[in-house]
Amino acid sequence: MPFSALKPSDEFPPDLTVLTRIELEVLQARVNEELFRECNDHLAPDGETLFRFNTVAHELAIRRELRDLREL
Repeated sequence: MPFSALKPSDEFPPDLTVLTRIELEVLQARVNEELFRECNDHLAPDGETLFRFNTVAHELAIRRELRDLREL
């Protein structure tokens, strides 16, 4: 299913912790798509897109670590 890139002017969830894993992965895909488009079109990402990319990556990393800890 195609998805749209999340432009810097589009709404971004204020609290990523309330999103399901699937919702977070979809958000990540949309942010990644925008990041790739900006880098291809302008040779550099918008600061807001870069912030969003890092914020989503951080939330996913925390969830992976917590999941790994639960398996101990």
